[in-house]
Amino acid sequence: MFNKKEFHKLRDKSILKISGRDKFSFIQGIISNDVEILKKKSSIYSAILSPQGKFMIDFFLSIHKEFILLELNEDQRDHILKKLEIYKLRSDVLIEEEKNISVLLISNDSEEHIKQLKNDYFCFNDPRFKSFFKRIYIFENSNKVNLEEYNLKKISSSEYNDLRLKHSIPDFKYDIIENKSLLLEMRFDELNGISWTKGCYMGQEITARMKYRNLVKKKLFKIKINFISQINEEIKYNKEVVGYITSHNKKEGLAYINLKSINEFFKENLISGDSIIRLEKIWWSCDQIIKN
Repeated sequence: MFNKKEFHKLRDKSILKISGRDKFSFIQGIISNDVEILKKKSSIYSAILSPQGKFMIDFFLSIHKEFILLELNEDQRDHILKKLEIYKLRSDVLIEEEKNISVLLISNDSEEHIKQLKNDYFCFNDPRFKSFFKRIYIFENSNKVNLEEYNLKKISSSEYNDLRLKHSIPDFKYDIIENKSLLLEMRFDELNGISWTKGCYMGQEITARMKYRNLVKKKLFKIKINFISQINEEIKYNKEVVGYITSHNKKEGLAYINLKSINEFFKENLISGDSIIRLEKIWWSCDQIIKN
């Protein structure tokens, strides 16, 4: 995704530090993935759902020293802290916010430069994708760290967003249909965010029913845009709404598309505003043959 020696600093991220004797069992009953994986691997991707199976929040969980670290969007921090405190009950668990930490993305071949850092840091592969890029947490006076001093080039937020859309990397702060999105519509299983073998968690029954009864009616797809003068949220085919755009840069984007006539949609031009939309398969998806 990044060229060699490039990095991007993610803004508005928070890290919660979870410790205590019951930290694994406490997390296990809440999230969509299997926290036990962290006993063998450094990180997992996961979500918390509503009782109705609707997406609420996604996050990364990693194991660092004796702590489980939970990375989430800063604007969701207080909300999730309250929920975790409710779920905690009498468990031997302590939840704290990790202060003064930077969250960065780096190319796979930039790690050698990171090793020069004098700060405490933690680096791991993004668990959604194999060998695509790495995430790095820099602790202790992280605001004073300037990676450009280590011959690394900083990618701006705009440049990163273009790369994100080019490579169809969802940001579920934006790439959801609010209060409606379900994990299988979001391809959360294909992003390694769901365990089908662990025990129950909130929303698990609905998620499993959608999978085993094949009840998914729409899914996330990449779109290519021939921008004329306007793009709407709605995507139409023969004047009928067949999908919804969630994020785009007027050239590429992500959108939820109805699966009922998906083969036809791949062959034809779709319309949003006065702009032409073409569907593309996502490189990390399991779609080899799209079925009606």
